[in-house]
Amino acid sequence: MSNNPDWKAKLQAIIDMHNHRHAKRAKDVSHRTQAARAEALFVLFKLWRALGFELDPNKLDGTHVKYMFWYLTCDPRIKALCDRRHVPMLPKPHSAAYLQFLASTLRTFSEWIGKSGLVLPPERYGIDPALFARTYVAQQDKSWTAHDVDIPQMLARVARIDERVAIMLELVWRFGLRRKEAVMFQPHLAVVPAGLVPVDGPVAEHYIACLSIERGTKGGRLRLVPLVSDAQRDVIERAKRFAPYPTSYLGHPGKTLLQALDRYKNVLSQAGITKKELGITGHGLRHQFAGDKYFDLANVACPVRGGEPMRDPELMERVLRAVSEQLGHSRPNITTAYCGKQPGTYKAATSPAAAGLPRENRDQ
Repeated sequence: MSNNPDWKAKLQAIIDMHNHRHAKRAKDVSHRTQAARAEALFVLFKLWRALGFELDPNKLDGTHVKYMFWYLTCDPRIKALCDRRHVPMLPKPHSAAYLQFLASTLRTFSEWIGKSGLVLPPERYGIDPALFARTYVAQQDKSWTAHDVDIPQMLARVARIDERVAIMLELVWRFGLRRKEAVMFQPHLAVVPAGLVPVDGPVAEHYIACLSIERGTKGGRLRLVPLVSDAQRDVIERAKRFAPYPTSYLGHPGKTLLQALDRYKNVLSQAGITKKELGITGHGLRHQFAGDKYFDLANVACPVRGGEPMRDPELMERVLRAVSEQLGHSRPNITTAYCGKQPGTYKAATSPAAAGLPRENRDQ
């Protein structure tokens, strides 16, 4: 009989007690974050048991964390143990994003069990910090047009499966919405009248009206996206057909938010909108919006599309800030994740893990 045969129940009890809490702030986290944390913790504890560490979840220590990171980064120091336990080595290290997520989840878990500081920077385990270094500068254009996808034609394909999801996708394209924002979109309430729109915006656009986006945003952060084209106004009017009441959401009637998000994902998969089939995702339309908006404001293509560098630093600052704000971010340099980086702009953003500095997952 193995040690700690009730480890699953013990781990679940810890998760049930703490998982709703944000890692740092006095607030709860989303169900998605809770599910991701719980799944990751069970994966890790199963891995430890496979490697011979049949530990009580409350007794996790630094040695366990070290061996786990060695395994996930294909460190040769783990090979002998893997051979003894008949656990195959991974063909390649996990991605920096996944390693960061696991490290963040373990830091949070260590707080739950009263072992703050249990997870150390990568170099303390003899691991190259570069394996944890996640770049936030776009290396390739992820927009649909960059993959030779005819957007109206693809939206028509989606509409033949589900017209409601096609409208959501078009909103992502026209306004840079996130998936959750599109599902929770309230078309009857979204447009801000001209008299309430600020006239001293960050860029020289003459706002007639704006789209107010708050439901489904990260942190509930309100943002305004200028209404500057007939195509934008048209998709809002068509979206109203799928929201019968003034306060109706665009999401499928009778479905929970999670079910509506799953429906969105499944319809895209049926239409072939996947990296595997067409090399694109629904999120690629958000990249499309960012690149197109950059061009509209700067009169030059963004760096990731091969555009020439902007010579006017003040204009560059305004463009980066405007694109960032319309995407729902507070930092201008986040634009580089969508549009690429040109010489003389912000230093390439890498994750805190690259410098060995612990930081909680932003979505937690």
